[in-house]
Amino acid sequence: MTFVSIAALAIAVLAPLSKSIAWGVPLTMFSWGMALRAAVGAALATFFVGAALTAVAPAHVAASTGAALGGALAMLSARRSRHLRGITLLAWRLTQPDSSLQAQRLLDAKLDKLRRRLSPQTYAQTALFASVPLSAVGAWDTAGRHLEGVSLEAVDRSTGDRTRQALATVYLQRGELEKAHQTIDAIERPAAEAIEGWLDAMEALLLAVQGGADEALERARAAGDADGALAATYDIVRAHAHACRGETSEARAALERVREATGAYGLERALRPVGPATDMARAMLGEASRSADRSATQGKGDR
Repeated sequence: MTFVSIAALAIAVLAPLSKSIAWGVPLTMFSWGMALRAAVGAALATFFVGAALTAVAPAHVAASTGAALGGALAMLSARRSRHLRGITLLAWRLTQPDSSLQAQRLLDAKLDKLRRRLSPQTYAQTALFASVPLSAVGAWDTAGRHLEGVSLEAVDRSTGDRTRQALATVYLQRGELEKAHQTIDAIERPAAEAIEGWLDAMEALLLAVQGGADEALERARAAGDADGALAATYDIVRAHAHACRGETSEARAALERVREATGAYGLERALRPVGPATDMARAMLGEASRSADRSATQGKGDR
């Protein structure tokens, strides 16, 4: 079994590397657990095939055959949905403070390469997939650049509508209100139900930050059954609209609901585009930060 064991160890070493190459992500971005699972799986496949063949073939032939099969399985596994899996890994790394900036640079470069290699439809879906984690960490410029790289004339309507919706969100967060208007207007209405709900919310937000408080509140009332992130967006709409009308307590109550539902992330979304409730949201973020600092200091004191 010596030859078979050596072959299994060799394939175990190569398996994580094959994933790194196939996914287009440096091995340093992999967790130890991910690398270990890839190595153990490939090694076991190689060992069991090689061990079974030793009953009917010389040891070196059995080991070579086991290595060939184990290596092939490792490569096939690595190539399955390789682009999305690579982006998913980098998306996870975006949330880790020690690797966030590097992961953002790598994801940016990876999307640039994929734009040249993939079909317009596939690239659009990939850019949309990547825009979610990029938006979550506030990398609006990176998300926007790749969404703008989608050839909207070459994709189907559903993908085009989702791309425009995502772009409108980016423009809103960057304060480019005219671009957001134009992008929403370019979508044929009514759009698919899920997209239409977000378009309505973005139009209400545009009204709220540009002085159309009464109409914005009316739209928010009409969307009373919204939930999750969409409900939080409508509460941001309400906050800006009430602040515009001088209704400070109602504006703060709306922002409190945002904070309860989505935490600091939701309040950060109320900062942009700049509107009547922006200063209030910034003050609430400051209060939350100071409270967290006091709790941390008290915890250290208790220890």
